[in-house]
Formats: sequence, structure tokens, C-alpha cells
Amino acid sequence: MVPLEKILVAISNPEHLEELIAIAGTMAVGSEGAKVHILHVVTVPGSLSSEEGVWEELKQGEAMLHKAQGIARERFGLEVTTRLVRAREAGPAILEEATVKGVDVIILGYSQRRRFGDRFFGATTVDYISRYAPCRVLISVMSSKVKEG
Repeated sequence: MVPLEKILVAISNPEHLEELIAIAGTMAVGSEGAKVHILHVVTVPGSLSSEEGVWEELKQGEAMLHKAQGIARERFGLEVTTRLVRAREAGPAILEEATVKGVDVIILGYSQRRRFGDRFFGATTVDYISRYAPCRVLISVMSSKVKEG
């Protein structure tokens, strides 16, 4: 494996959080201490200002980042940086962060459950990032199966 210096983990779904941090932690430890940056983007609809109507999403985003930081510290002994960003679209915001930080790889999760129309119009963040990323992209595909038990 090519050594990594900087890893960006884009988180959006609490159900995928532990797996994405485990992937990043394993890669960072394997690269002898690569820096891990964790990003959560709160998307703001075009009809709202960047502050208006997103308080609950901001609170949930902060909670996810705090949990991710704890997982990285407890399971891998890593000190990570976190950032919460408000943006109109997640894809461009993630790529801007990747460019500014100069990361070697972006890690993100993808759920097989899509909204109607996404498949036809390519309207997913994963599609955008995989097309325009300035670095390698690792996509963890999450199962669409419902957990039992």
C-alpha cells in the first residue's frame, strides 16, 4: 500500500460512522500515523440562508463528529481534526476541503438505498466526488439489507 499522509473521512449517516472511522483508523495506523480529518457537511436548501432552519442538522452533525473523534481515539489512539461545514451541495464542499487539506484519499460511505431519479440523473455526492476528486477515493458500500435482531 502506498503510504498516506492525510486522510479525509466525509461522514453523513450515523449508521455508517463506525465503519468509516475503522477504515480510516486502519489506514492511518498502517501508514505510521497519517493525519485523519473528519468532515460533516450540512446541506442548506437554496431557498434558505446558510443559518436559517438548519439548527437541528448542525446539532446532529456536531454529535456525529464528537462520536467519530471518540472512536478514533479509543480504538486507534488517533487524534483527529473535525470540521462541520454548511453548504448548498455536499460534493463540492467535500472536494474543497480535500483540496485545502491536500489529502491523499477521501473515504466516504454509500448506501444502496437511493432516491427515485438519482440513478437516472447521477445526482449523488458519490458520483460527483468520484468524477472530480483531486486524489484517490475509497467508497464503502453499505448493504441495503435490514439488520435482524
